[in-house]
Amino acid sequence: MLSTIKATILANARKPSMWIWTLLFPIILSTMFIFMFSSLKNSQSVDPVPVAVVEDDAWETSGFSQVVDALNAEGDDRLLDVRPVSTIEEGERLLDSGEVFGVYSADPDLEAYGSPKVILGARSSNTDGTAEKSVNRSILETVASSYTQTSALVEAAFENDPGLVANPSVIQDVLGISGEVKRISLTRSTPDDTVRFYYALLGMAALFTAQVAMGATVDAAGDLSPLGARRCVGGQSRLATLASTLAACWAMALVNLTLVFAFVRFVAGVDFAGREGLALLGIAAASFLSIGLGMFVAVLPLRGGKGPRDGLLTLLTCLGALFAGLYGMPAMALADEVARAFPAEAWLNPSKLISDMFTSLYFYEDLTPFFARAAACVAFALALLLVATLVFRRQRYEHL
Repeated sequence: MLSTIKATILANARKPSMWIWTLLFPIILSTMFIFMFSSLKNSQSVDPVPVAVVEDDAWETSGFSQVVDALNAEGDDRLLDVRPVSTIEEGERLLDSGEVFGVYSADPDLEAYGSPKVILGARSSNTDGTAEKSVNRSILETVASSYTQTSALVEAAFENDPGLVANPSVIQDVLGISGEVKRISLTRSTPDDTVRFYYALLGMAALFTAQVAMGATVDAAGDLSPLGARRCVGGQSRLATLASTLAACWAMALVNLTLVFAFVRFVAGVDFAGREGLALLGIAAASFLSIGLGMFVAVLPLRGGKGPRDGLLTLLTCLGALFAGLYGMPAMALADEVARAFPAEAWLNPSKLISDMFTSLYFYEDLTPFFARAAACVAFALALLLVATLVFRRQRYEHL
């Protein structure tokens, strides 16, 4: 039996396709994800919002000018990018040309504080994203409205109690925000949607290893390959042959998937919420499921040898990856919609089941969802292996 395991491992190791699809292709795909998602992660900072400011006498005496100057100060938290102008008309020209998102000016009628005026244009077009335009205009409007509300509150407070002038710290305490804050997360880690694509990639990589088990099982069948015919006339029982093939293929699948996992974890930097040990347990369950699937497909009554079975496994792998959300945001949205409409699909689709197993590690504090999916992978594999064993042992040949 040990010699059969060794021979199966060596035979599969000599096949370039085994290394390409189970190791090289997942690593190449994860490398593509690194470049695709790096731009998304680097674009999380907010750029200062360009705004024109009418710097006349009313603006210089306005308290709002000090607020704008503070928000325009250089630094990582800079919110506004001030463009000084002399008149409102000049600011509106910048607004029409798309150089700014709004125009700030001060109303000279209010002597004490100078009520800010805001002009927001619908034609600002220095960005192609309409959502970003809306956000930038909302920022400018919020800054002005917050100042107006705060100024009105301070003025009303001084009118009701002039003694507050001697103790301005009271006003500061009223306007300030203080208190004890306890950070609470509803998920295991800080949510990052990009990790789901890597988890779906692991599901696809696992199903690619089913090709290894399928090929090895075909090589053990007497009517599907010359090698299988020679092995049938040997002294080893079919059950021992199938068990040896299972052990050898599972070992190879486990090693290759572990290498893919290591690349995803340490090169791509994908977070597994500090549960790498449990993730490796999930890798073992996923590889066991894929080997069971490969052996099951190998004993199906299909004409021909490996060709039709390769095609069937490729179809199952690609369709499964589609409904696991591997092929981009639209595919991920489709996968979520299908899972909500047909919850059983998430358990019957091996690729989705494996992907959700890793997702549950990342998002859930409770380990019950993870172990439930890992157990489902093992149960699914055992059911497929039982059918494959019964069919394989009962095969009879008129001639070899």
